[in-house]
Amino acid sequence: MRSPIAWLNAVTRTTFREIKCLVKNPGEVLVTFVFPLVWMLVVWGLLGKGVIEQVPVAMVDNDNTSVSRQVALELSSIRAIKPVVINTQAEALEELKKGTVYGIISIPFGYMKDTLSGRGSSISVYLDENRYAVAGGIQGDISGLMSALKLQQTAKSSLATGIGPAGARRLVEVVHSDFYALGNMGMNFNAFLGSNLIPGVLFLGSMFCFVTAIIREDYRNSIKDWLDNADNSMTAALVGKLAPHYFIYSLIILWYLALFAGQGGWAPSGSLFVWFASALMCLAAFLGAAILICAIAPTWRFALVPFTGFSIPTDSMSPVVQFFAELLPLTWFIRGQSQQWVMGANVLDMGEIFSSLGLLIIIPLIFGIPLLKRKYFRKEKNLKADPVSLLSIFNKKRSS
Repeated sequence: MRSPIAWLNAVTRTTFREIKCLVKNPGEVLVTFVFPLVWMLVVWGLLGKGVIEQVPVAMVDNDNTSVSRQVALELSSIRAIKPVVINTQAEALEELKKGTVYGIISIPFGYMKDTLSGRGSSISVYLDENRYAVAGGIQGDISGLMSALKLQQTAKSSLATGIGPAGARRLVEVVHSDFYALGNMGMNFNAFLGSNLIPGVLFLGSMFCFVTAIIREDYRNSIKDWLDNADNSMTAALVGKLAPHYFIYSLIILWYLALFAGQGGWAPSGSLFVWFASALMCLAAFLGAAILICAIAPTWRFALVPFTGFSIPTDSMSPVVQFFAELLPLTWFIRGQSQQWVMGANVLDMGEIFSSLGLLIIIPLIFGIPLLKRKYFRKEKNLKADPVSLLSIFNKKRSS
């Protein structure tokens, strides 16, 4: 029975061995640590300011009256829209096909007459849904503006009936609705896209890093040296090897939180510490999954295939995919992030998140460590028995 002190000494030796290996191989540091940072910066930069501004949209006024011109002027004031005045619907459709405009706003004939008579009228909006982010942003802005204009018209019509300002206000309050985008009132892309995309890139990188660190001993034929440093303890070997990688990715997670709570300006409604703790548990779940993948993968190349999770609502998925999504760490981290960033949940409200992530850490380790121990100790034994033939097979596979 190995004493705790001896086990810690084995972990320390393996950790220093791993650090030396990283220092001697700057290319590996570049791939496993620097590239994920670059990817995150690229994603952040691609989102730009995070808001849509001055997107060309065709404006067709078929009514050409004072009311329709006023509506067109109001629509032109929307920050997301850069109006391109076009005379006919057919010409506007041609511009949309060419890609010179992102959509069409069409005010129909008789708009003024129908509006003033009380029958009501509506404008038509054509948007390219393949450009979902742009189309969704423009649609939301137009809907909000038209709702406000409708409320104004309702108030004016009510005043004409003699019910007075108080009565008009009561009527408007009945039909009025308020929309609150919790955590992102400005509908900023950096918030609602970056908060999903960047963690996905980050945890993909961590999985690649953990798997690469483990299988490196296999394809470099250094399993014996690795296990000797750990006194032939697989747990000490894994802890010592993966501890530097886990620590570095913990720092990267802190940098990610700084993007949102610091540079982005979206301070969490809840606890930044709990948010960070859920991210660390998610990272540990990826570490456990990496160990299990390396243990059951038939080849080390297959072990480099990573798995993440889902950030889109699982309720929109089929039951089979819903079940699969519940088994993946990123699904739970995104939920926990939302609870802290937007909803301000306390630790008790996070019980399901931490319990699920805890299971996703423990279960892979329960199965992965014994399987990996059996797999790598068997390879070490075979190498001792016939080192020449195994080395020749290894080199042949490597050259092919």
